[in-house]
Amino acid sequence: MHRLFVPVAVLVTCAAQDAPGPYRVGNGVSAPIPINKPAPEYSEEARLAAVDGQVVVSLVVDAEGNPTDLKVTKPIGFGLDEKALEAVRSWKFTPGIKEGVAVPVRTQVELNFSTGDQRATLHVRRFGCKLPEGATRPSVLKSEHPPAPPPGEGASATLTFDVSEQGVPENLHIEDLSDPKWEPDVLAALREWRFQPTTVTGNPVAVPCRLNFAVGKMPSNVFRIGNGVSAPVPIFKPEPDYSEEARHARYKGTVVLKIVVDQNGFPRDFKVIRSLGLGLDEKAIEAVERWRFKAGMKEGQAVAVQATVEVNFRLLNKSPAWGLKSLSFMTPNGASRPRITKTKFPGTPEIANASVNVSMDIDGQGKPTNIHAEDASDEQSQKKILAAVREWRFEPAMQDGKPISVPCTMSFASGN
Repeated sequence: MHRLFVPVAVLVTCAAQDAPGPYRVGNGVSAPIPINKPAPEYSEEARLAAVDGQVVVSLVVDAEGNPTDLKVTKPIGFGLDEKALEAVRSWKFTPGIKEGVAVPVRTQVELNFSTGDQRATLHVRRFGCKLPEGATRPSVLKSEHPPAPPPGEGASATLTFDVSEQGVPENLHIEDLSDPKWEPDVLAALREWRFQPTTVTGNPVAVPCRLNFAVGKMPSNVFRIGNGVSAPVPIFKPEPDYSEEARHARYKGTVVLKIVVDQNGFPRDFKVIRSLGLGLDEKAIEAVERWRFKAGMKEGQAVAVQATVEVNFRLLNKSPAWGLKSLSFMTPNGASRPRITKTKFPGTPEIANASVNVSMDIDGQGKPTNIHAEDASDEQSQKKILAAVREWRFEPAMQDGKPISVPCTMSFASGN
């Protein structure tokens, strides 16, 4: 069967930040515009599994219009995440503008992979596995789809399972199912899947995985709240997990997601419209995937509704404690960002609501260099923060397998 895919790019508008960059669209900052968008390839693994879905890539478009600091914020697996990154790395943009000058701007783009055959395709919303450090991901060698629902109908499911050392799915558990009648077919199909198992240093290991998908007709009409359309209401809201990197950095804030809540109360089509970074965007999506809603209503019928949700990340530190308020890394095209491995904070600040903004370079050894305070609420706080930041350590940014130095800005604040 000949399958087609259609990549779609959407730039997400957010509020501009006060740091020197990267900026966010709004408050006088214009959005970067793609002017050359080579289409992504379809992975052989996705063809074999006959799956489609949407990958969302977050990136910074630098002042020359080049994509940098790329990361997948909505993965669907099957090799399509990697294909999406490969494609976006080759894109070219008209850069964002602030006060007449080209500036680096953070945005995100969507890439939709479609086989062109809804009924014969598994519509993957998200597939991922928790991998040990240095492990390869399990790749699909064989898949079996549940029978398609009757014409005009659809079914969705979320499953957890382990991919064994032999590449066999074990310990299957259905977390959510749009209709209980589909359970036997869904379980029977997933038991037939086979994987190239995960390996660590060449040895196969078992890993836990989670798959969220739909079969049959995908909902096409998505309504906006208002004009007779009621808002979906959360009825089950598990708290998000904290990423270890963000916890070490005492990083807190709010991730804002745009989602679609379907007529069965299931969230889908996640888009980050206010990002925090340090792994918290991904944790926010993972949490909201588990949320359940009372569906929005139109003329007495449940309908799919577009909604915006906030996911708050708060630590239980005492109010006066120092914490990281914002940060950004200016990584070049194709490079990974630095990752925080060690932090240090001063004691209780001398004044209430103290703040210090710091710029620095993270060198190839993961050490902060060229540290400068850009702004501070008071001299004592500035001295303490600069002394503490010198003790921070990072996994350095990598490009072409080699560590590189990258500029970084951080904003520290005390209190709430």
